[in-house]
Amino acid sequence: MVSDFIAESTSRRELSCFAAIIRMAFPGGSELKFPIMRLLERISKYVPGSDFKVEEDFYFKDGVHAETDVVNRLIRIRESVYDSACDGNGRDRMTITHEIGHLLLVCEFGFTLQRNFSKREVLPFEDPEWQAKCFAGELLAPSHLIGGMTAGQVATTFGVSYEAAQVQLRASQGRRTM
Repeated sequence: MVSDFIAESTSRRELSCFAAIIRMAFPGGSELKFPIMRLLERISKYVPGSDFKVEEDFYFKDGVHAETDVVNRLIRIRESVYDSACDGNGRDRMTITHEIGHLLLVCEFGFTLQRNFSKREVLPFEDPEWQAKCFAGELLAPSHLIGGMTAGQVATTFGVSYEAAQVQLRASQGRRTM
């Protein structure tokens, strides 16, 4: 896959460890349904100089739910996504967690990020989108806590979408067989 950016190479296991650090450090992080909106509201405490802004839906291009500007340490969120995440919608909770992942990985954990001017193929573990998605999955539905559950149980227990639950279950099963 060709991506506009290349990130410092990392594994799912490392991203899981970063997610565990956040869970341990954040008040309420031991709750099965991680309080992601509470983390968003306090993001400047954990990533100094950062903030988030809820924008009216028309601000974004079609298909864009949120975006993170790591240079300016700003997460912009579509208003409908923010409202839905506040209501507990799993897909939108994951979207916000994904954007927080970009911010934390680059600004707090120090991952390098560079433009892919050569337009070379980017391996998944170097893709910042894959990394943020993986981090979000591990923060909201940690692999070590979902063993033996069905996708429906994971979705309900951890407040993620059924699709995200399926991805996490496949990833956790793949890790156990490695």
